[in-house]
Amino acid sequence: MSETPGFERDLGRLVAACETGLDLPGVLAAAADAAGAALRAGSVSSYALSEQRDGLALLAGDGPQRLELPGLDPVSDDGRTLLPLVSAGRVLGGLLAERVAEPDGLGRARIAAGIAAQAMEASRLWDTVAGESGTLDPLTRLPNHLGFQSVLGRELARAKRTGQSLAVSLVDLDGLAAYTAQHGAAEADRVLRLAAGGLAGGVRSYDCVCRLDEGQFALVLPGMTAESAAALVGRLAGGLSLDGDPITISGGVAAFPEHAATNDELVRLASAALGRSGDARVIAWDGFAEGVDDPVRSLEARGARSADSRAVSEYAGHIAGACGLEPGHVDRVRLAASLDDPAAAGGEEAERRRLSERVSAGMIDDEAASWLLARFDPVAEAPLEARVIAVAEAFVAAGGHRSQASAGLALSVLWQQAGDRLDAGCVRTLERLLADEHEPPDQVSG
Repeated sequence: MSETPGFERDLGRLVAACETGLDLPGVLAAAADAAGAALRAGSVSSYALSEQRDGLALLAGDGPQRLELPGLDPVSDDGRTLLPLVSAGRVLGGLLAERVAEPDGLGRARIAAGIAAQAMEASRLWDTVAGESGTLDPLTRLPNHLGFQSVLGRELARAKRTGQSLAVSLVDLDGLAAYTAQHGAAEADRVLRLAAGGLAGGVRSYDCVCRLDEGQFALVLPGMTAESAAALVGRLAGGLSLDGDPITISGGVAAFPEHAATNDELVRLASAALGRSGDARVIAWDGFAEGVDDPVRSLEARGARSADSRAVSEYAGHIAGACGLEPGHVDRVRLAASLDDPAAAGGEEAERRRLSERVSAGMIDDEAASWLLARFDPVAEAPLEARVIAVAEAFVAAGGHRSQASAGLALSVLWQQAGDRLDAGCVRTLERLLADEHEPPDQVSG
């Protein structure tokens, strides 16, 4: 029939609207177009169940402001057709087609109405669950701060089980306060919705974008390192615009196990990186920079230091686990080892100041800092955690992480220092791990 191509086109738009998560008014508009094409109607208006649930209230179109609550079946009279939107035997809304020229198209119109009804039901259920749990931001329909904490906790637990990395990024919309003051809250809300859609539409299906605060968003990115996450967020930032003008964002990134091992630590370090990023920049946390005022370092030197620190962290974790420490405690040892930097210490007092700054920033706790300070104590008096980190650090410093051949040479160096500078028991544990071919999975070449 002549109207079929138009109906199929509009039905395709309706299906696409549901699949891409277009807001409910957009879905209903697409349903109205499809029903109108099927019935060759002059106009189609959309309705939703009234707050009192005793009738239908106009959402869009030129129809009456209110209709009586219909039954479950379509009603046609004098060139008008009312298509109830029905889900699970309940009327949720309706489509009112006027000046119908093709009554035989009712069957096709009911298909569009049925799809719209299911979209309306899904929206209702989503709002109910989100409202009860308090995890949905009403403006952007993204998870809010509570939802972010829940997602991050779940994904971090998964990363620890599987050994995969996990990146967290915090991003701010640049100049939002000034834009609000100049253009008003309604326009600022439009910017926020556009930014939310751009961020959420540019990530993978299993990533999660959340809105934390007025102009701040968070991204949880499973399987990504800090470097790859910063590159992704930077690309997303380049694609955001408002009426052709760019929407710039600043971002900070931190990752597990590269930088931190707990929810709070990842968020704190991502926030610290965000604070150093400046306008329209996205950077990953560099836990080895010596201060906020001097963040610029040679990329080659930073990469080498970061690679060595990751290796120290991995070996320390394996040794700590083999020594019988609990998994949560092993994670703390791993994190402390990744933050250690003997070359930057410059003496015990300088090291105390450096670690005090990291404790204040929430990077590590006081106990973990004491493990790193124990390098200034005799080996026999140092806690087990400190002895584990010292052996891992010495092994990497000797190049043992670079190849199987270099591992044997590095062990011989460690045995020469055993008893005086290194704990013999921890060296023996590392030797046993290497002999059993239980080397850390993410070995990094120098």
